[in-house]
Amino acid sequence: MKAIVLAGGHATRLWPITKNRAKPLLPIGKKPIIDYIIEDLDDLDEVLISTNAKFSTDFEDYAEEYGRDNVRVVVEDQDSEADKPGTIGAILKILEQESIDDDLLIIGGDNIYSFDISKFIDYAEERGPANVVYDVKDFELASSFGIVDTDKDRIVGFEEKPEEPPSTLASTACYYFPKDHINLFQEYDKHFQETSIPKEKYLDEPGRLIEWAHNQVDMYAYSFDGHWFDVGTRQGYLEATAEIVEGNQIEGETTGCDLGENVVIMEDAELENVKLRNTIVFPNTNIVDSEIRNSLIDENCEIQDTDLNDAVIGEHTKL
Repeated sequence: MKAIVLAGGHATRLWPITKNRAKPLLPIGKKPIIDYIIEDLDDLDEVLISTNAKFSTDFEDYAEEYGRDNVRVVVEDQDSEADKPGTIGAILKILEQESIDDDLLIIGGDNIYSFDISKFIDYAEERGPANVVYDVKDFELASSFGIVDTDKDRIVGFEEKPEEPPSTLASTACYYFPKDHINLFQEYDKHFQETSIPKEKYLDEPGRLIEWAHNQVDMYAYSFDGHWFDVGTRQGYLEATAEIVEGNQIEGETTGCDLGENVVIMEDAELENVKLRNTIVFPNTNIVDSEIRNSLIDENCEIQDTDLNDAVIGEHTKL
């Protein structure tokens, strides 16, 4: 079995923190987001990280540093978010480029899950094509997600952000396709080429693939409880950190500071007379006489006499 870990986005919703840093390589606790996924894939024959040329070397450095010997980086042909081939487009290119003829696990590189990937694989190997779904347990909240409808555990419908959700099962970016059904991707592309839907749209909508594919073959939903975070926003990053890190993580120097819950201060940061709540401070940043809440402060910043809330501050900023 092989896995594709999707890590080709430019994470514009988290800019400027992710302007020069791949989102899956953002730290949570003592390691990058992507390693919470990769560490569970040691038993697979090969794990392909699909990314863009800008960050490919960073992912190669990550794999070497963490000793992930079954990981190989595959570069998508794109220079910006506008050039991005889309989730389905990236998978199609890898399938062709790598001539993949194996059972295949596909997973988003910026998701934090609490389920056991090996149990999902066991489940899917017994049944067939499958999607991991998360029960949000609230129909109003379900309107914000792509929702699958099921008959027992077989997928019988999919709706993207429905006004009246048929269930509370949110589709996540984790899929399994046995090698006998890998051709679904090519068939999906061929089908939608003959429709009026723009290529850049249908090649970037995994939900549309589920909506189409469950009518071609039996597909199954693997549901789990616990936690699931799509670390695509400031709030998502902070929430994932609060779930994973036990207590505050203080590696920098603090003098006369008032530190609330979910505070991360990375190495070589220096803070004096600062009140922090639910905030991540990156290395080599100096903050004096300030109050900061619900924020991300990148490295090499200098902040003094400042009140910040819900902020994302880029590197080398002076306030």
